[in-house]
Amino acid sequence: MIRSRSTRWGIVVSVVGLALATILVVKSESARGGAVRAECSGSPKDNGDPRAASGSRVTNPQVRVWSRTITLRMAECGASASIESGRPGDSVWIDRGADGSGVRDGSLGVATVSDTAQRTPFYRYAGAKLRACGKAGDRPEVRCTRWTAPGDPPPDRRQRALERLLDTYDHDTGLWEHDVATWQSANALTGVIDYMRQTGDRQYLTYVDETYRHGEVARLGLPKRTGYNDDELWWALAWIDAYGLTFEPRYLAAARAIVDGLGDQRAPFCDGGLAWAREGKDRFQVNAITNALYMTATAALSTWVDGADRAAYLARAQGTWVWFTERAGRALLDRSGLVNDHMDKYGDTCVLVDENMRWTYGQGAMIRGLVALHRATGAGELLTSAEAIAAAATRDGSPFIRDGILYEYAPAEKCPGPQCGDADTFKGVFVRYYRELVATRGARFTDEFLIRQANSLTGKADEYGFRWQGPLRADDQPDFATQAAALDALNAGQP
Repeated sequence: MIRSRSTRWGIVVSVVGLALATILVVKSESARGGAVRAECSGSPKDNGDPRAASGSRVTNPQVRVWSRTITLRMAECGASASIESGRPGDSVWIDRGADGSGVRDGSLGVATVSDTAQRTPFYRYAGAKLRACGKAGDRPEVRCTRWTAPGDPPPDRRQRALERLLDTYDHDTGLWEHDVATWQSANALTGVIDYMRQTGDRQYLTYVDETYRHGEVARLGLPKRTGYNDDELWWALAWIDAYGLTFEPRYLAAARAIVDGLGDQRAPFCDGGLAWAREGKDRFQVNAITNALYMTATAALSTWVDGADRAAYLARAQGTWVWFTERAGRALLDRSGLVNDHMDKYGDTCVLVDENMRWTYGQGAMIRGLVALHRATGAGELLTSAEAIAAAATRDGSPFIRDGILYEYAPAEKCPGPQCGDADTFKGVFVRYYRELVATRGARFTDEFLIRQANSLTGKADEYGFRWQGPLRADDQPDFATQAAALDALNAGQP
């Protein structure tokens, strides 16, 4: 009898000891941040696949790298990472975030792609954020999804458009895919900066830093010289916006290097206007876009620099507006209220050859220049001039409006399509700078037009083509420039 009781107590002690050991192991595993297989509300029931979890989300963060898709597969208490279209040698992993979105625990659960494995185990949030990262074989580029935490809402339409734009960023060049002229990449980067400025979400700053570190930016402010002065000025504006967001002196220095390098580009045949190009036949053209961008950059710099440089930049901006209103540039300000495109050299002077050639981005760039000069001087008549251009471009009967939606009329025979080229970006520039006018004018100039443009966008899988109205057609293949313009519309259309 005594022997039997002793045996039973031994069994009880063993069971209790095993339970305590199990609890300690689970706690230790959780403290180390290892993969947790235990059941939880919304935890995976299918080998770590949150798709089988109660409470799993419809939209999971994704990024692309070299045709692979990296996905953070979320559930209520954690996530796993997967790579689609992966090939042997590719890898995918989970990062757990520290304060400031740094990586707290290093890479968790790295999975190397094989015939049977393209996904990591499931990891708890453990009081922090998670993201999925991956890379293609031995290529150096690493792409990561945005950081997410428990209870974060799915990304909105604008953020999804931004992430699709970043899918086409070329880490080898620091530009977007196939952008030879580089200026459209400057506009794409500006759209990313605008998104961060409006939302307060700074996790995309790495793209600004990476772009700066490529090419000749540290020395010239530019990824490379293209021979066109307007290309360079788009980069100056991008770096000015980057400085306004981060206050990092290197970005302001890059903008100043570009602007200060244009002092010898005034065309002697056109009363002091800046030439379009440094070389070739295009050096004999003086256009509105180059001079409007120069007015914008110098006016903006005058509000950021100190001392005598402030007055010097402001004098350049004011001199450019005088050129537009009192000198040869008057021909570019049409009687209709719209901005004409360019003048060509004719003998010892310059002549407006085609007064019907106008583009949406020319209107937008002039609006931005006038707003920037107003901010530097406080002169109200500058905003009145900007409003007149905006009204002419958006009124019923404008060549740029169809059924209330922006339309780039001049290259209609080429757009959309591979010959469309630069025009892919134009409408985005207009709405971005129309937004600047609305923000400056306040209640006197409404954002209804901008909201209409954003609401008109239709695309497929968060990708947008050249046309903003109607479904995406077979001839309208999205590229990074059309995507950047759509992001501009979504940024501008936020009430």
